[in-house]
This record gives sequence, C-alpha cells and structure tokens, in this order.
Amino acid sequence: MQSLTTKQQQQIAALSDSDSDKKIAKKLGVDPNAVQAFRRNQQMSRRQKRERIFRLVMVALPVVGLALFEVTLRLVNYGGNLALFVPKEEAPGLSRINENVGRRYFASTEILPETSNDVFAVTKPAHSFRIFFLGGSSTFGYPYAHNGSMSKMLGQRLADYFPERKIEIVNLGMPAISSFSLLDMIDEVLAQRPDAVVIYAGHNEFYGALGVGSTESLGRSRTLINFYLGLQRWKTVLLLRDGLAKLQGWLASTAGPKDAGSTLMEQMVGDAAIAYGSETYRRGLDFYKANLEEIIVRAKQNNVRVLLSEVVSNVRDQEPFVSLYAPRVDLAGFQKTLEAGRALESTGRYDQALALYDSLAAIDAGSAILHFRRGRAYELLGDYETSRATYNRARDLDGLRFRASTDINRVLHEVAQSYSVPIVAMATAFEADSPNGLVGNNLMLEHLHPNLRGYFIMGREIARTMQQHGFIAEKWDEARSRPDSVYWRERGVTPLDDEVARIRIAVLKNSWPFVAKGSSKPFAYTPRSEFEKLAYSTWRRELTWEEAHVKLAEDFSRQRRFREAAAEYEALILETPFNVSPYVRAGLVYLAMGEEQRAYQRFLQSIKIEPTAEACKYAGSILVQRQNPIRGIPYLERSLILNPYDKQARYNLTGAYLLVGNTAKVAAHLAELEKLTPNSQQVVELKKSLASLRAAKGESANL
Repeated sequence: MQSLTTKQQQQIAALSDSDSDKKIAKKLGVDPNAVQAFRRNQQMSRRQKRERIFRLVMVALPVVGLALFEVTLRLVNYGGNLALFVPKEEAPGLSRINENVGRRYFASTEILPETSNDVFAVTKPAHSFRIFFLGGSSTFGYPYAHNGSMSKMLGQRLADYFPERKIEIVNLGMPAISSFSLLDMIDEVLAQRPDAVVIYAGHNEFYGALGVGSTESLGRSRTLINFYLGLQRWKTVLLLRDGLAKLQGWLASTAGPKDAGSTLMEQMVGDAAIAYGSETYRRGLDFYKANLEEIIVRAKQNNVRVLLSEVVSNVRDQEPFVSLYAPRVDLAGFQKTLEAGRALESTGRYDQALALYDSLAAIDAGSAILHFRRGRAYELLGDYETSRATYNRARDLDGLRFRASTDINRVLHEVAQSYSVPIVAMATAFEADSPNGLVGNNLMLEHLHPNLRGYFIMGREIARTMQQHGFIAEKWDEARSRPDSVYWRERGVTPLDDEVARIRIAVLKNSWPFVAKGSSKPFAYTPRSEFEKLAYSTWRRELTWEEAHVKLAEDFSRQRRFREAAAEYEALILETPFNVSPYVRAGLVYLAMGEEQRAYQRFLQSIKIEPTAEACKYAGSILVQRQNPIRGIPYLERSLILNPYDKQARYNLTGAYLLVGNTAKVAAHLAELEKLTPNSQQVVELKKSLASLRAAKGESANL
C-alpha cells in the first residue's frame, strides 16, 4: 500500500467532509486504499479521543460537584468554625480557645464539653514564657474550672518567681477527650510557639472521645482514627458525620426512650465491661502510648519542652463500679460470702473478715469489689502499705474504666524515660498528703476529680518539677516564693465557685454509674437565698461565670461587705487579667476598706492594660494625698483628657498644682472648675489659697 506524505495526509483531512475516498485519491493522484485506510484510522483516533474526554468528564463531574458542595458549605459556614483558636473580639490582639472545637470529637452526644476562658497574645511577647496544658476534665479543673484548675494554681506561683517575665498559661483541658484529641490539637498548639506543654491525661483512654470503649469509637485502627480526625476539617465530611450520627440517634430512639438527664460521662460509655488485660484493654494502652510518643516527637521537633504527669484517682473511698467474674463462679454464693465478710468488719473482727476474703480470692481473684474489701480490711488492721496496693488492685480490676489503672502510670514512665521527658510524681504527692498514704475523699470529690486541695497540690507539684528541670530558667529565686498558706488564701475561688461545684457534683452523683441505670431521679435544687439563686443560674448557664461574680461583688459592695466584694473582684482579675474593670472596682473597694496601697497597686495595673479616667484619677489623687504631686499630676491630667467633666479630678489637680506652686495652672484649672461648680465652697477655698500663694510669691492678683 502506498505511503502518504504528511502534506497528502493534511490534504485528505481537509477534503474528508466533502469528497469520497475515490474522488480524493483521484485529485491527489494516490492509491484509493491508502486514502481509505488513513481516513479509517483518523476516525478511530477521533472516537478514542472523544471516549477519553467522556471518561475524564465522568470522573471530574463528581469531583467538581463535591468541590462546589464543599465551597457552598464553607460559604454558609456549616458546623461553625472548628479551629482550636479564634480571635477574642472584645480584646483585640488576643486569641482564645474556640468553644466550638469540641464538635470535632463529639458527633453522637448531645452535650459539648466546656473549654477554659484563657487567652494569649496573637504576637508572642518578647521574653515571655508560654505554656499549654493538654488533658481531660481534671486538667480543665472540673467541677471548679476557672481559678480552681491546676493551671491557675501553677500560674500564681510562676507570677511570683518571674515577675519580670510575661507568663502565659493556656488550659486546653476538655472533659471526656482522649489522647487522640490531644494529638489532633498538637500542631495547632505548636503553631502558637509555646515554650512548654504540660500533659495530664489517661483517665479517658477507654471512654473519652474515640476511646476503645467509647460510643464515639472508630474501631481498632489508630491510623484510621487519626485520618478521620484530619478529615474533620472538611465540611462535607462533617455533614456526612452529623447525618450518620442523627440516623444512629433516630435508630436508638426507636429502641426505647433515652434518659434526658444523662451526663456526658454516661453518654460516652459504649462498653461497660472491659476486663483487665483483655484485648480491648491492651489496645487502649497501646493507643495511649503511641499518641503520647507522637505528641512528644512533634514537640521536640519544634524545640518545645514537654512535661508529663502521673494521674491520680480515689482508691480508698470509691468502690469499683463493675466487678467481673469467671464463668465458673457461683455468683450468688460469692456475694453471700462477701456480705458475711462485711458483717465481720462491722463488728471489728477484721482478721476474720480478711481470712474470708482470702478464701474467695482463691476461687476468683479477678473480682474488683473483693479486692476493695480486702484493702479495707488491711487498712483497719493497720497494714497500710498492703492496703494501698490492694485498693489499687481493686481500681485496676474495675470493669467500668473511668479511672486510669496502674498501667497508665507505668506507660507514662516508660514514655518519659524513652524520650527524656520529666514527669511529675503526682501519685506520690497525693499519697503523701493523705492519711496513711491512702488517697480518698480527703483530696477527691468522687472517683477521679480532685477537690480544691487536690488541684492546689497539682499546681504546686508541677511548679516543683518545672523548677527541678530548669523550665523557664535554670535557677529559680526561692526568695520570691511565698508560703503555701498565702497561695491558698489568694487562690481566687470564692464561695460562689464552691456552691456551683457542689451542684455539679450532685448532678454527677445523681446519675449512672453512681446510681443504677434508669433509676436516677430528676435533679432537684431549691435555692434558699439570693446567693444560691445566683449559683443555680450560673450552673444552668443563664449567667456566665464572669457575670455571676460581677453581680455578687456589686451586691457585697452595696451591703458594705467590702472584704467579700474584694475577693470576688480578685477572682475576676485572676480569670480575666486583660479586663481593666475588676482592677478598678477592686481598687475602689480597697479604698473603702482604708487599704490605700493595695488600691493604688490595682489602679496602676489597670492603667497598664488600658488607661481609664477613673483609674488615672484615683492613682493621681493617692499620690497627691501622699504629698507627691509631681508624680500624681500626670495621672490627673490624663484623667481629665479622658473625662473633662470630672469635678473631683479637676479639684484634685488644682490642689496638686497649688502644692507645687504653679499659680498659672491653678488659675486655669480653677476657672474650669468654677464652670462646673459655680459658687461652690470648694471654689471659694481654692481662690483663697491661690491668692495666698500669689501673695507669698509676690505675684499680681491680675496674673
């Protein structure tokens, strides 16, 4: 067959739409078969090209559609902003924790966890030291939060040790999250240039968000779980997740009514019987260790120091929630013998009770409640070391894994040693502060949340460990530290916080697992005073924490209960150090109490944040009263710039210029004061003083 030149092929292509193969061959003087073959190949090539384009369009259409759908969801801001940090609108230049961030981790629960109100500078200040706390509800400070958390207790001490440095502490603790959430947060934390990260976590590895026994669990693959968390940034994935959660909730509702009073703690439990040493138990430990290791590696890559802490729980005064037994055990007989042992305890026959318990251990040594009773018998017999070990064993065997087992602290020490990370010996500290070394209700509110004393110890021990390992500075000046009694007195937790915490714990203990499932009664709280009404409104979130404390402080001030009012304002200062108002209000209360120096300090602190007419007036007036008008005048001048109609500031400034002998300034401000208060006795007296000063200086009265 004749070969066609490139030019002939181009001519055939140009004639293809109008002529037949024979006509084209005749015009060009070529073989008709060659023309036919070329045109056939050309048609096939076109067909293949169209098919490729069609396939490409078919593949691209859903991708483009999905992209457009994602863009639409972003435009309508579906699900809200899930970034860890957002700007604090009322305080430009500061960032805060996004209260909506919990939506990343909780799809099927109705309650989102709280977040702290901590803020930090968008632009990190020079010579500052920035610390982020990561963990669950104990890190958050539940049920106190705010000034009752370990991070705030630490902050008190660091402010004394390093007054010349800006110490920023941001508490990212969030109830019911596991180490998966901490790992998910770490890159956003590191982007804020922290100097240190403190981790107190471990109780939530089974029932926290994405924990192995949680209702939010995603199964056995750690890689899949972390991939899923990464996808949460896509609105389409969020919509799909929420849709599946609603479908799951609808299917669950068809199976029976849901307890409307269930707590977040109750809603998170998927598997209420996880045996010690089981595959699920081991997987939880493995996930925990791997997540901690990855957090530490990323922190070290960014030259950020990490501080780990042992976790603590109530072993003496919290019976195990669920005891698991071997299949062969006669449960009724076992329980009967246990009750017989209790009866022996009640009559003081502790050794006989222990012997009975030991006989049961020979039948089944896996019963958590059995070891709890053995621990109590050893305690009553005075063998506290064995008692502590046995109480710990009872906690470890508890099938309902709300409390971290001994293995969690073992993993923490393994990780700390492997990565040369310091660890806070928190369990040792709690035991040292407990009668006979048995941690119970002396430091704990229920199964695992510390009371105020417990959180105070946490802050103290974290500070000590930081000092030992040269955080912030190699040497800490011990002369700057104050006694523990002072830090305790100035902790910024008031009776209002105590009452709100009491309500929260009462609600918690009114629900499963503290009471049998389905048998909890609606929580009842009847306020008997205005104070209790305020606490109740705060618990119901009808008032913010800040609003409640402001209201209480104002009530105390009106009642002239200045000491109590001052405590409320001091609490507000600790919690909202960027807000000038509580500094000024505290200063006024201290003036009413006759504590001029404390008042002066608070006015100066408020001026550093933002000069206000009121703070400048009082700071300047105090200096004038101390016969230091040279320093007081600039404050009073600034006050009048901010509020030219303040008669008291004008009067005090006129008096200050009298003290320094500046008759021109006295005359000028006296003229302005006379406009504000014509014919007042103050003006008359000031005129006399001005006349006397001019006479003494030999000045004309007309000047």
